Amino acid sequence: MCAIHGIVDVKPELMMKMVKAAHHRGPDGNGIFEDDYITLGHNLLSIVGEVKDSKQPYHYEDCILVYNGEIYNYKDLSHNPKTDTETLAIGLKKEGWEFLKKCDGMFALAFYNKTTKELILARDTNGTKPLYYGYLKDKLYFSSEIKSLLECGFERRICKRALGLYYNQGYVPGYLTMFEGIKKLVPGQVLVNGQSHNLLNYDLLTPTNLEENFVAKQTQLKLNYSVNQTLMGRRNIGLFLSGGLDSTSILYEMKELGVKPRTFTSSFATTDKKSNLNDDSKLAQKLCKEWGIENNIVYQTQQDYVDSLEDTFYALEEPRQGKSFPTYYNMNKFMASNDITVTLAGDGGDELFAGYKHHNPHLYDINNMDFNWRNKLIMLRQNNIPLKNPELECSVDDQVEYLKEWLPTQQIKNNDKLNDLLYTESLNALAEDFLIRNDKLGMAHSLEGRFPILNKRLRDYVRAIPGQLKLDERFFTHPKVYHKRLQKRAYKGKLPDYIINHTKTGWRFPTDEILIGRPKQPAHNRGVLKDYIRETLNDNELMDIFEYSMKDVEDRYLNNKEFQLEDSKAKKPIGLYAQKELFCTLNFAVWKKVYGMTI
Repeated sequence: MCAIHGIVDVKPELMMKMVKAAHHRGPDGNGIFEDDYITLGHNLLSIVGEVKDSKQPYHYEDCILVYNGEIYNYKDLSHNPKTDTETLAIGLKKEGWEFLKKCDGMFALAFYNKTTKELILARDTNGTKPLYYGYLKDKLYFSSEIKSLLECGFERRICKRALGLYYNQGYVPGYLTMFEGIKKLVPGQVLVNGQSHNLLNYDLLTPTNLEENFVAKQTQLKLNYSVNQTLMGRRNIGLFLSGGLDSTSILYEMKELGVKPRTFTSSFATTDKKSNLNDDSKLAQKLCKEWGIENNIVYQTQQDYVDSLEDTFYALEEPRQGKSFPTYYNMNKFMASNDITVTLAGDGGDELFAGYKHHNPHLYDINNMDFNWRNKLIMLRQNNIPLKNPELECSVDDQVEYLKEWLPTQQIKNNDKLNDLLYTESLNALAEDFLIRNDKLGMAHSLEGRFPILNKRLRDYVRAIPGQLKLDERFFTHPKVYHKRLQKRAYKGKLPDYIINHTKTGWRFPTDEILIGRPKQPAHNRGVLKDYIRETLNDNELMDIFEYSMKDVEDRYLNNKEFQLEDSKAKKPIGLYAQKELFCTLNFAVWKKVYGMTI
């Protein structure tokens, strides 16, 4: 894992500032290339090859490569290469950007031909590695880090269109960022001298044998292959082990491959004696004890949470609505302090195997892809109070139209409504919320994150399986129990029943318990997190942006009284419904402060 940077101009001194700003992404070395047309920079975190073989910018004939990521199948694509960097350089020189279609891995790269002045920029099809770009005085600047671009003179000014998307969706999908003038490549996008191309392939052939036991066995074998790929390298590996199906299936395959990894599990200080938030972590501990696997429990409190909020959003570079980001930051920090350099995680399992309750296809119109995703967008915003400011207003129609600007909708044939939803979701929430989270919060501590479930051989096989084979008919009434039918069939008899049959709880910090409590056990009116929220949200500019008052903070965001929303059948404190709106506002406030943003 590394960082790449470029300026289509001759600016070596400015490049040094960009490289310095991204030192955390590559503490093993750095390098700069310049000619009379371009300046390229690189930060190195050496994982696979020795440092002497991995130095970048990498020269091959008349071409220069700077690259961040891993190509897992690099040995299959080149004759006896020393590193995947060498394989990439040779392949791009011989075949151009379409060589990347053969690559199974994660990457953000720039490939420059000194003779023709052709510049290729690319981001992998899962969107695992970010790549940002923008123009100053008609000159192109790009980097793995927004922080590096800010060194070049980009304004710390909020993009209002992105803010409208963020408020309603919880993150900024697609090509926009929260920084006016800075964009990002979308998953699978390639820019060749500014002209856009696409690496994505959703038009996959359905496997000929769809007998359920056969499909399940193939799924398990392909995950075994993927896990083996992601074990490449010479650095210590740690596994994020939540206790859920995705991470435990990865652990099973590591064990089958003769690897006993160090695993890391979060446990939270809860205030509700009946809380099930730590059920998954207890299962992780139980499984590791049975299998003789090292398991490290990282116990996290609300003081830990508050103490790391600013560092977390400085690392993330953009606000995101989720409630658990500081706990991810702290876990990565703990793993790095325990001599881990590479992490494996189960991200992507829910989006591939249908693991969320909203994957119930009865919610969606079979004839309309827009309506599929439209319902998801409505669900995300349903408890937020709409903003009245016309500059920040963003309707569901606006969100869908923005989606069409960058999502390759021509690939979506509307033949399988569940698979279409899963594919759309993988390029939105998975790429720009979950995978970016892992990249940013891991790289803040010089950790490389890998995701075996998203490796191409497994991912494309499962995507091509008809959606009906991924859903248990009981899923429609009990989605938290009967989710991931295919994955459960693949690991039945391999994982204990207490893992396979466990009710999905979701991994999150217990903010609802801390702030609101339960009807018979309301939260205290004072506390570390509550006091931090009151202090942070007592800001006139924030109140103008998000159209709230301090009375709303008490009566809506922190309200633990029992009463009912007009459009809800369940009697719950209003504060539980307002959690997304609260953390959308709070996380934005923290990010705005640490980056000194203006609107």
